[in-house]
Amino acid sequence: MDGKRLEDLSASRNEIDRVKVKEINLKALYSTVRKRLWIVVLITMAVTVLAGVYNSRPETPMYASSARMIIAASSEMMGTVKVLFREPIVLNKVIEELELNRSVSQLRSQIRVDSVEGSLVTVVSVVDSDPKLAAEIANVGVEAFRQVAAATLGVTNIQLLTKAEENPFSINVKSNTMVFVGFMAGLILSIGLIFLLDSLDDSMKSEREIEELLGLTMLGQVTKMKRKDYARKSKKQKSIVARGETIGS
Repeated sequence: MDGKRLEDLSASRNEIDRVKVKEINLKALYSTVRKRLWIVVLITMAVTVLAGVYNSRPETPMYASSARMIIAASSEMMGTVKVLFREPIVLNKVIEELELNRSVSQLRSQIRVDSVEGSLVTVVSVVDSDPKLAAEIANVGVEAFRQVAAATLGVTNIQLLTKAEENPFSINVKSNTMVFVGFMAGLILSIGLIFLLDSLDDSMKSEREIEELLGLTMLGQVTKMKRKDYARKSKKQKSIVARGETIGS
C-alpha cells in the first residue's frame, strides 16, 4: 500500500509540474507578444488596408448567358458528347464565324457545359464582358457542336430548347473575403515576426532565466532608475543634510 501511495504521489507531482510548465510557457508567450504589441497592430492594420484597397479596385463587369439543348444519347456517350463541346474542333468554328480575337484556350475558359439533374437536358453557359457577345457565342457554339457531333460521333438527335439571350445584369459580386484574408495574414505575419525577434534577442528577459542560468534563488531586485530621477533624489538628500548641519550648529 505504501509503495502504491508513493507512486500515486509521484504521478500527481509530475502532473502538477507539467501544468506549471504549461502555465509558465503560456505566460511567457503572452508576455512576449504583449511587449511588442505595437508590431501586431501596425502590421495587421497595414496588410488589412492593402487588402481592402486591392478588393475595392474597379473590375470589368462580366455577363453570363445560357442556351439549353437536349441530347438524345446513351449515358456512356453523354460524357464524351459534353466534352466535345469545349474541344478545338468546335471552338475554332465559333472563333471563325464570330471573328473573335482570342485563342481556343481563352474561349474554353469562358464556356461551361452542365447536365440538368442527370437528365438529357444540357445547359451551355458563356461568360463575357459583352452581354451580346456572350449570347452569340452560346448560340453559335450550339450550332457548331451539332454539326461536329453528327460528323464525328454520329449523334444527330441534338435539339435546341432555349436560345441564349442578352443578359443586361452583371454577375460581378463584391466580397469582403479578401479583407478578412488580409487581416488574418497580417496577424499571423506580425506574431511570427515578434517570435523571430524574441529568438534573436540574447538578453535576460526574466528573473526565472537568471535563476536557471546561475542556479541561485533571487532575493530581490533593483528597479531601473532614470538619471534625472537619481540626480534629483541625490540633490534632495544633500539639501536635507545641509539643513541638519545648520540646525545642529
